[in-house]
Amino acid sequence: MRLYLSLAVLAALLSFFSCGGNNESGEGSKDSVIVKEPVIEYGFNLDSFQVIRDTVQPDWTMSHMLAPYGVSQVNINLAAQMAADSAVGLKYVKEGVPFLILAALGDTSKKALYCIYPKNVVEFIVFDFTTDSVIVTKKEKETSVAEKILSGEIVKNSNLTFALDQQLKDINMTGEMAEFIAGVFAWTIDFFKLHPGDEFKVIYEEKSVEGTPFSIGNITAAWFKHQDKEFFAFRYVIDSATNQIGYFDTAGKEMKRPFLMAPVKYSRISSGFTMKRFHPVQKKWKAHLGTDYAAPHGTPIMATGDGTVIAASYTGGNGNYVKIHHNETYETQYLHMSGFAPGIKKGVFVKQGDIIGYVGSTGLATGPHVCYRFWKNGEQIDHRAEKFPESVPMVDSLLPHYLEYIKPVKAQLDSMPVTKYIMTGDEPVEEEEAEQ
Repeated sequence: MRLYLSLAVLAALLSFFSCGGNNESGEGSKDSVIVKEPVIEYGFNLDSFQVIRDTVQPDWTMSHMLAPYGVSQVNINLAAQMAADSAVGLKYVKEGVPFLILAALGDTSKKALYCIYPKNVVEFIVFDFTTDSVIVTKKEKETSVAEKILSGEIVKNSNLTFALDQQLKDINMTGEMAEFIAGVFAWTIDFFKLHPGDEFKVIYEEKSVEGTPFSIGNITAAWFKHQDKEFFAFRYVIDSATNQIGYFDTAGKEMKRPFLMAPVKYSRISSGFTMKRFHPVQKKWKAHLGTDYAAPHGTPIMATGDGTVIAASYTGGNGNYVKIHHNETYETQYLHMSGFAPGIKKGVFVKQGDIIGYVGSTGLATGPHVCYRFWKNGEQIDHRAEKFPESVPMVDSLLPHYLEYIKPVKAQLDSMPVTKYIMTGDEPVEEEEAEQ
């Protein structure tokens, strides 16, 4: 009898819990209700609209985008005018860009209430047609920043950009990182003379949007080993009130030097400084008292140092050229330009890195390049063989704090392994993978 009673109690308890316990409504068991998460995009709940996705086609204007969705030409003109304002900065739409039209649910005419046009991976433009007027707003997606590290090496028949792309695998981020590394070490390393086995390490900030990396933020520190010689660069805030920031080596010397190593980025040396070269146009042997940097037509040419433009002119041999007086010792000259940068003329002061013109093939030239010439005390010399003065160390009052600040950062760089690659055909693979 007791056994039957116990079984009955157990059955009752099982029934109680399987029915949901103290069900206040007194109703029996029901299937769980699955709540659907709303679809949010660009800050809009897309479940509340009829969503039309379209793409800008060749030669389209804003009229092509909006007229099919019931926007009047008056409002289209107003929208275009407001979008071109400096606060929004959208003067024209680009081929291949996908955009969204949000219309009312059930509206068979699909009249646009909103149009969302992505300007880039972060910024987007919202056209609001829900009122009697038009509202145009530039907005941004939420971004995140995380510290990252990368390292790599220069392998045979490659360069810095190639090595970085194996890590970042994004053309824009690779370009940003290459520009930083070549820029911060531009005064100490000749990036046209990198050797297989040269290595680098970088601690940096990676910017992401919706979980996808899209840009490089601040670079905390970098290390580069070139021909077995090590170079360090550490980011340090000199004055937070004026946002004065610089990069310094392990002794506190600023990385910036009097002259950049080259007047163009992402190019190659097609002809070096030599006392005897066969001229490709004149077809005779003669001295070549400059360094030719081959680059695509229109590539920006930079002033390699601060100075005053003493010539921005044309001759039959030089083509369009600029000459800069830097001080009583040094002058530089840039030949065969396709044209000058806006405002570049005799008497203008330029700073290191300013764009002064663009690569071309004017004058005696067989292809697009810039012939970079360098004078020291009135004599043309090979700038790549010149030993320039070292940079000035930071002020004594900041040096102790700086040296303490970089200790853990340098320790982090020192402990980082370098990602090694070997070549298999035309593509590099990580050594660890290749050995498997």
